[in-house]
Amino acid sequence: MRFSVNGSQAFASTGGRDHQSGQPWIIFIHGAGQNRLTWSQQVRAFAYDDFNVLALDLPAHGKSRGEALEGADLMAAWVVQVMDELEIDRAHLVNHSMGGLVSLELGLIYPQRVKSIAFIATAMTIAVNDALIEMAKSEPGKAFEFMTSLGHGPFAHLHDNSVPGASLIGSGLQVMAQNQPDALPADLAACANYRGGANAAANISCPTLCLLAGQDQMVALKFGLKLSEALQDCETHVFEGAGHMLPGERPREVNHQLRLFYLNRF
Repeated sequence: MRFSVNGSQAFASTGGRDHQSGQPWIIFIHGAGQNRLTWSQQVRAFAYDDFNVLALDLPAHGKSRGEALEGADLMAAWVVQVMDELEIDRAHLVNHSMGGLVSLELGLIYPQRVKSIAFIATAMTIAVNDALIEMAKSEPGKAFEFMTSLGHGPFAHLHDNSVPGASLIGSGLQVMAQNQPDALPADLAACANYRGGANAAANISCPTLCLLAGQDQMVALKFGLKLSEALQDCETHVFEGAGHMLPGERPREVNHQLRLFYLNRF
């Protein structure tokens, strides 16, 4: 669906269903260099599970326009503007990687708008090498290849996929190429500069879920576990053998854990 935020076009996937009054909302927030297509295996599933679903393209990503935002706090404020524009009072948040930093800010600064947070393959801090930021600016194709390769686990590199005939590596490169040129450098800088994770995690009181990958080479498992330990009310599940791109690598298992979380807690 298309809508406007601050005079710029914004876009989000709804899972192919119209939003219904009275249904709970899930807002999906993608990671660095990604867009709404990170959640291709989640949006339709939950739209048909009686949720109103919104998988966002952050500014400069996918079909959303405007300048890329260089801070998790700025991205959080933009998500709230989306909620205001679409008259969403409260929502469950589901995030991946950089989206976890955005959700930490949302949970800290806008607690009244957040019903729960599911953190997927993320942490309180995400280290980014300066050389990768420079590569994203000067040689974006090379950065796409590096991040896509590093971000996927061994099964993805064997071209194993829950979608027959599709390659997670190939589709991952196509997703990154859909964004504006300023998107990836801004995302990586936002991750590198974020320092508020520990404070946010300690002060978030809503129910939380951490879904972590045992072979994550982009956000190491030990850092995801530190996040889960810092959160006040957190359930944790580790997918052994999986890589960083959990929503695509293990979609059925991720969806199952999300459904259990919502069923048991709400």
